Amino acid sequence: MNTRIVLAAGLLGVIAYPAAAQQPAVNDRVVQGLPSKYLPPTCGLKAGHFKVSSGATYLKTGVETEVPANKTRALASGQKVLLEAIQQNDQEKNPAAWYYLGRIHLQQGDLIGADSALTKAEALSPGCKKDISAQRYNGWVPLVNAGVTFAKEQKSDSALTLFRQANIIYRDKPQAYSAAAVILANNKMDDSAIVYLQKAADIATAANMAEDRNQAQNRNEEAAAALERYLGWVPKDVEAKRALAGIYRATGKLDKAKALEAEPGVGAAAAAAPAAGTGQGAAMNAAIALYNAKKYDSAATAFEKVVAAEPYNRDALYGLANSYIGLKKGPQLAQTATRLVAIEPLNDDVLRMLATGQRMAKKETSANKTALQVIAMPVSIAVKEFAPAPDGASVKATATGREAQTSRGKPIAPKPITVIFEFLDSKGTVVGNQEVQVPALKAGETHPIEAKAQATGIAAWRYKTLPAKS
Repeated sequence: MNTRIVLAAGLLGVIAYPAAAQQPAVNDRVVQGLPSKYLPPTCGLKAGHFKVSSGATYLKTGVETEVPANKTRALASGQKVLLEAIQQNDQEKNPAAWYYLGRIHLQQGDLIGADSALTKAEALSPGCKKDISAQRYNGWVPLVNAGVTFAKEQKSDSALTLFRQANIIYRDKPQAYSAAAVILANNKMDDSAIVYLQKAADIATAANMAEDRNQAQNRNEEAAAALERYLGWVPKDVEAKRALAGIYRATGKLDKAKALEAEPGVGAAAAAAPAAGTGQGAAMNAAIALYNAKKYDSAATAFEKVVAAEPYNRDALYGLANSYIGLKKGPQLAQTATRLVAIEPLNDDVLRMLATGQRMAKKETSANKTALQVIAMPVSIAVKEFAPAPDGASVKATATGREAQTSRGKPIAPKPITVIFEFLDSKGTVVGNQEVQVPALKAGETHPIEAKAQATGIAAWRYKTLPAKS
């Protein structure tokens, strides 16, 4: 279920910027919502250097003074002296220097700077985790409270911005993730919604937060309701149906998920229909029948046999991946989905499968990276037809624009791309190819694609992408 997005937060180191550089944006809501009484660290953190001690003193002054100009001056002086200690006085391994710098950044409303410095402090002094978490929480509360207010007032854009900001500074409670997910689902940003919902559920589960876990479940149901309403208006949107099926699975509604996946074009039963001209048509039909009968173990075995005979058969790989989902075999799902991504790298459904398999296999870093890849995709390509013939083959597909975002949640402008379709024989040798130009597509805008090749023995296809030719 973006950049630095919340799923990758904490992975960046601190970059100390010079005084003349452009300063980060000030989040006044955080500045005004922080406690006005200074509390020293409770984890026994020692300054260890006179400049670090001076930084702590400046922080205390900045927190407790009631004069805005004095506050600004004290915090700036504290930042300056702590950066000097780190850069000039060999204090880069001193957790106290990073701790006080992080708290100063927080007092200045610089969420990214605070997150980076506090992450570094915790890495150097794990015993201060509880104290650091409390400081982060202080910055999180005013953002979430204001976000909830905006959401109630139907000011979704403002609410979403605040929830994302909240997740920058504190990531140990699920509320901001689940609230953001509902807004994203209501705006048909299903990929991002699922990622946020999964993160909310993971946090609640890891912390054994029964109430919060139930809230995450409720948010899942709200997102499902939003997609159900949307499909009432646009009943033929296959991608929305796939997203809804994913939410049904996340909430344990397997019968509903499977009913959707059984519809034409949505799940394995349709997507794994045997391609014309392949030698495994009967075996594919048998595998599909086993899958539809919910005999996932037998279906997986049947699809595995097809893949062994035709290793580049995309439809057999897709059916096999869905069977592994039914069996909850994460490592096998991740391995199979990786092969699918190599065939069609701009199929967001396949990438979601990969992220699911990686998460099931406890490969969270890889899963987060894949989720970010989905969120940043400017276009999705769904192959609708592969038609091999004795002397050639053709592929028909549809490109659809997506609301792509950077890891920081900023929109990515649509750009044209070049798609190179490659046609393969049964051994995987490329026997033909064709370049197709796809224009820049706005979210929801579609463009038909058709590629052909003249050659004998074409059994499979794949594509890769390049920046559009100028």
